[in-house]
Amino acid sequence: MPGISDSGILDSGVDSGTGSTAVDTNQTTTYRALKAVVIILGVLIVVAIGTLVVGLFVRFNGHKRATASDAPVIFTLAPGARLMSSELDASRLVLHVRTHAGDELDIIDTETGRLVVQVKPSAEPPHK
Repeated sequence: MPGISDSGILDSGVDSGTGSTAVDTNQTTTYRALKAVVIILGVLIVVAIGTLVVGLFVRFNGHKRATASDAPVIFTLAPGARLMSSELDASRLVLHVRTHAGDELDIIDTETGRLVVQVKPSAEPPHK
């Protein structure tokens, strides 16, 4: 804004060497708003990269990888037994097996291959 300087000369507010105004660009509202936007976007980029790194770490370390020492688990049915049905529920495999002694259920943990529960008919008749 034009005004009178301390020396009494009319000051037009324009720098004669560059043709730009003598306004401090660090103090304008637009400059401060753009500076805030740049800082916020920088923080968001850092958060996004951090989330990506954590997600990749969890994804690759979340499941146990098979190693050479992990031998496959082999289940064999008794002679004359037949597999009637099988169902997969979460991390359990349920096998319905029919043997000469009767039907049985075998529940196997699919992650470890371990037999969790085996339900067989009893050798004795039920007491009445």
